[in-house]
Amino acid sequence: MRHFADRLLDAVDSTRSYLTVGLDPDLAAMPPELLVGSPADLAEAADAAERFCRVIVDGVAGSAAAVKPQSAFFEQFGAAGLAALERTIARARDAGLLTIEDAKRGDIGTTMAAYATAALGRQPLAGAEVPVHDSDAVTLSPYLGVDSLAPMAEAARLHSKGLFVLVRTSNPGSADLQLLETAGGRLVFEHVAAIVDALGATDLGERGYSSVGAVCGLTHPEDARRLRELMPRSLLLVPGLGAQGGAAGDFPLFLDAEGQGATVAASRSIASGWRSQPADLAPEERVRRGARDAAEAVNEEIDRALAEAGRSRW
Repeated sequence: MRHFADRLLDAVDSTRSYLTVGLDPDLAAMPPELLVGSPADLAEAADAAERFCRVIVDGVAGSAAAVKPQSAFFEQFGAAGLAALERTIARARDAGLLTIEDAKRGDIGTTMAAYATAALGRQPLAGAEVPVHDSDAVTLSPYLGVDSLAPMAEAARLHSKGLFVLVRTSNPGSADLQLLETAGGRLVFEHVAAIVDALGATDLGERGYSSVGAVCGLTHPEDARRLRELMPRSLLLVPGLGAQGGAAGDFPLFLDAEGQGATVAASRSIASGWRSQPADLAPEERVRRGARDAAEAVNEEIDRALAEAGRSRW
């Protein structure tokens, strides 16, 4: 399989879209008609979540480079939710979208290796290797240190998958830890960025980017140049557009000199696109069209920002 970084960069180019669409299936945010009444058990709830995500995937295919299913929104429905997550990932793959499993895993040794098998790898069974979630990439927490990331990095190299390590996250409370100054004078997020760069230094794709990327919030544009400086070979997953307060005009700051190397994530603005559609449409069609229109609106917003910054690539 082609290197993950090359695949993501190719997807951005082929769709002319820097967008990664978050899949956060919240029953309260879906069209009521899509629920077919109130779900009576976890299996019915998981089914509604899967249908919602399936239609969003269909709507954004061709208008986004990737989707980012948030595992917690599936796990809340128990075993049925995990099965729905796996089918949603498969649906996205069939639609030509890359998948980034937003799980923020962080542990050590064999536990992290098991997380790696679930998200990215293969489970050896009866002489065969069986894919589990089979995501293209996964998000990770670095709090337990460099050794905690190693099993995931090994799985990524082995299976041509990718990682996105939390470095400078979009939430306001991130400053509680990430902006602390260390004894050496650097901030905590700068130390983590250096770890990310070193971890991926030996696994570069043809286009010069590593399989080890970083999560860097659009809500902190003042740190964008420093992040790119510290991680010149890392793809940046940039959440925070829209509801969290991130501005499209700041996205070009996260790109390299050629206008590459980052993808912007949007979730609620895409998932709620159905609200602007005609009420007489069937609920699944409202969701599909709403997601498509919202994705295209984000693309236009990002394109304008790139043009204003003199960084347009299309």
